[in-house]
Amino acid sequence: MGKDFKSLVTRCIYVGKMNDNAKRLKIATEELKDLGSNVMKRVKICEEQQQMKRLDKVQSWLRQADTVIKEAEEYFLMSSSSSSSGLISSSHKMEKKICKKLKEVQEVKSRGMFEVVAESIGGIGGGGGGGLTVKDSDEQTIGLEAVSGLVWRCLTMENTGIIGLYGVEGVGKTTVLTQVNNRLLQQKANGFDFVLWVFVSKNLNLEKIQDTIREKIGFLDRTWTSKSEEEKAAKIFEILSKRRFALFLDDVWEKVDLVKAGVPPPDAQNRSKIVFTTCSEEVCKEMSAQTKIKVEKLAWERAWDLFKKNVGEDTVKSHPDIAKVAQEVAARCDGLPLALVTIGRAMASKKTPQEWRDALYILSNSPPNFSVLKLLDRN
Repeated sequence: MGKDFKSLVTRCIYVGKMNDNAKRLKIATEELKDLGSNVMKRVKICEEQQQMKRLDKVQSWLRQADTVIKEAEEYFLMSSSSSSSGLISSSHKMEKKICKKLKEVQEVKSRGMFEVVAESIGGIGGGGGGGLTVKDSDEQTIGLEAVSGLVWRCLTMENTGIIGLYGVEGVGKTTVLTQVNNRLLQQKANGFDFVLWVFVSKNLNLEKIQDTIREKIGFLDRTWTSKSEEEKAAKIFEILSKRRFALFLDDVWEKVDLVKAGVPPPDAQNRSKIVFTTCSEEVCKEMSAQTKIKVEKLAWERAWDLFKKNVGEDTVKSHPDIAKVAQEVAARCDGLPLALVTIGRAMASKKTPQEWRDALYILSNSPPNFSVLKLLDRN
């Protein structure tokens, strides 16, 4: 009786230890699953949205994590059957296996905190990692080729780190920026590790800029949201200071303190570039742009050609009265490529003189200094 009681106590001890370690293994395994899911999410963002290639060490870790998770889950089933077997030796052996697997899961988990999970295709100096191809239109770039070419040359110049594009709303600044961004991404050996696009907008939000940058450089640590602005800046600086980057900032209305956001200033050593668009030449000065480029309105001949191309020659020639009214409508677009394109396409199906007169009436009776683009939004 005493011997049986002792065996029962011993068995209970082993089963108790095994169950405790099994619980710990289950918790650690779930944590590893969450971590693996987070790493894979970051990888997918880099690969699908930013044309980057996952690091070999990350791919290797993901395979190891997947293997150890499957093995741990098998142990859960084995521990259940061992608990009900009633054999001390079986419970003891299972308890040792679970302890060993627990250490293995914890070890793999400890190696999964990656700051960067992907690199530009071709490695350092390769094809524009971190960027996002932005849609543009060939029609919209008519008359802007010279400006795009000038910005492109600035990207290759050593003494120009910050480039400011300025001009009135609708003149094509964003189109130029988009064209240069896409051209850079399409070149496999463009010399930049990261090509980053950030839409700033009128209501400046430094934290939002930080969040956009950290996503595009592949840093998606779960603790990010709890970090202060200074901590986020330090982490961004830590990564970007080791890489060459091209940062495109669209629609800047006031000075953006990029140092405060964590962006290292471009210099001869890092050879990084910052290009931004703004309506104000004053903002170019505030942003310390070494090169300021004014995007001018289209000359009448080019504006009329662009308008006709989007309306269609058939529509313009569909009635004798339309050609004259069409020129007046095009003139009201004031040489703005985006207005030339948008209104032209809107009028492409209008083949009666009255429809064209109605359009001219709306444009002619807009308030002074009222943007044609805003008028289009309203109507």
